[in-house]
Parts: sequence; C-alpha cells; structure tokens
Amino acid sequence: MTTEFLRMSLEERRGYIPKISQIAQNYGIKILFWGMPMGVSEQLVIVFETNDSEKYLIFQREWLELGTAEAGKNIKNTRTILVY
Repeated sequence: MTTEFLRMSLEERRGYIPKISQIAQNYGIKILFWGMPMGVSEQLVIVFETNDSEKYLIFQREWLELGTAEAGKNIKNTRTILVY
C-alpha cells in the first residue's frame, strides 16, 4: 500500500473493500475475507474466489486502475498467490 493509504483511518480503509468487492462481482469474483495481517510485509490481504484466472487478471487491472491517472494512488504493489 502507498503512504497515502496507510495514512487513512481504519474506517476509511474499510470503505475501500466494498469498492473492490463491487468491481470483483462484475467479473464473477468473490471476496472470501480480508484483513490487516501481522508478521508479513503486506499491509492488507484479500482472499478472492474464482475459477477463471483470465477474468481475475482483467479484474485486477481495473481494481488497480491501471491505465488511469489513479493508478498507484493507494496500491503500489500486489502479489497473487494461486491456490487450487
């Protein structure tokens, strides 16, 4: 996450999740759970459920706002771990 995201209050961060969830639903992707973990370098972990990795990649591009002026505003880096 960016410094700007880290400066948000917990309530503001929570408000970010419904936005991501709505975008995910447009691609048939579901958020199973999310949280702010301890002991790892990530500030936010979101677990998504999908059976279509191509749709996930398209969703991720929209979620990260790639190709727009907003790209990188809140998220500077992501890591995807696939579980089958």
